[in-house]
Amino acid sequence: MATKVTFKVNSTAVLIIGALILFYLYLENLKSKEKIRELQEDKLKLMLDALKNNDSLSDELRRQFSKLIVSFQKVDNTVSNELMQALQLYQIGQVENAIEDLVKIMEHLLKKHYEHSDGFKAWLKEQKKRFDLHGMLGFCKHEKKINDVEYNFFLAIKAIRNKEDHEVDYQIDPFLGASGLIAGIGAIFKLATLVYPSDNDIALLPTTVGL
Repeated sequence: MATKVTFKVNSTAVLIIGALILFYLYLENLKSKEKIRELQEDKLKLMLDALKNNDSLSDELRRQFSKLIVSFQKVDNTVSNELMQALQLYQIGQVENAIEDLVKIMEHLLKKHYEHSDGFKAWLKEQKKRFDLHGMLGFCKHEKKINDVEYNFFLAIKAIRNKEDHEVDYQIDPFLGASGLIAGIGAIFKLATLVYPSDNDIALLPTTVGL
């Protein structure tokens, strides 16, 4: 009888200790997440400060970059982080690499929009196209979610990315670099409203960008 009582007491003690350990780990996990969130916010503040003090960007381009980064910080960290990286690259003169990052964001947004679309997969098969940026932009135009002018502009940005991937020390003329950045930001504005139509922060983004 004493053995059974001892066993029950020991079992209860083990359960209590186990529950306390799980609760402790849960609290530590919350602390880690909060710390990561704080670090991300600090990084965002630093980037936005650097953006405000960057004389190489026009006031409008600075404003558009800031709006994009802040909006996506609440919705899609992948996009926000890529935007910050693109900004850093632009600030050190690597315009082509900055544009490449903007194209990655376009690709990321379109994948989220079409990855579960049976209609898109059927269209790819029918048109004998690949599940890549070109194919996704083609279907986007087919669905009339972007027009012919937007489609051609977005393909032009993609061409800059392709050149950067295949040519060492590839550089473009400054006016093309500025145009690529503007078109890239405009593409992200437009595609974001397709992927996150119900999000207020994204829905308020403009679908065109000007200088």
